[in-house]
Amino acid sequence: MKEVGKDILKRGRNSAGHQQYYCNHCKKWFVETANTPLYRKHMSMDEVINICKHLVEKDGIRSIERLTGHHRDTVSRLLDDLAEHADRLNDFLMHGVKLESC
Repeated sequence: MKEVGKDILKRGRNSAGHQQYYCNHCKKWFVETANTPLYRKHMSMDEVINICKHLVEKDGIRSIERLTGHHRDTVSRLLDDLAEHADRLNDFLMHGVKLESC
């Protein structure tokens, strides 16, 4: 008989530094960023935060490329993924939770 709470185990970190997990129940591997805008991004959380700070300051994509060293396509994809995630969250709050706009 298995112990309670031992179905999901920590199993090291991947090359981007994200925690990896293994599920003994379904026999699958997953990372802590699954189902987030950071999933399959090969950069650390600090790098993502740095890019987001530049985006908030309304720096251009090419400017962010020069400042961070990440290619403009990488910055653009991150921006698209963050926008899509925010849109889905907004839809959930408006329709699923039935919040009203101000």
